[in-house]
Amino acid sequence: MKNNADPRVQAYAVWVPMRGGAEKDVPEATATMPDPRVRHFWDADGFTLRAFAPVLALPPGREAWDVYLIYKPGTRWEGAAPPAPDYWMHQLWKVENGPFLDPAVLGQHLAQVLAVPG
Repeated sequence: MKNNADPRVQAYAVWVPMRGGAEKDVPEATATMPDPRVRHFWDADGFTLRAFAPVLALPPGREAWDVYLIYKPGTRWEGAAPPAPDYWMHQLWKVENGPFLDPAVLGQHLAQVLAVPG
């Protein structure tokens, strides 16, 4: 993507205890995202798994992990629930209400958000 080094992009990677993952695994996992604009967090109790599930209208009992969310600049989490993303994709099994991850398409949506005057 042309804007892949755009300083306006801020990324947050929230690591959760899925598939046997533990906090001790986070340093190795962060190496998969070496971009200095990415801030990494460990969510030990899985709060974000549950908080984002209804916002994304995931099927009952499903948790929000392996999701990629795009927000317009200036979006803030101000209430009890996180804000709905402007666009999102996922890598979840049997979830059909959101598109499956396609990095090129996700990049196109990010470029569209960045192209809109703030």
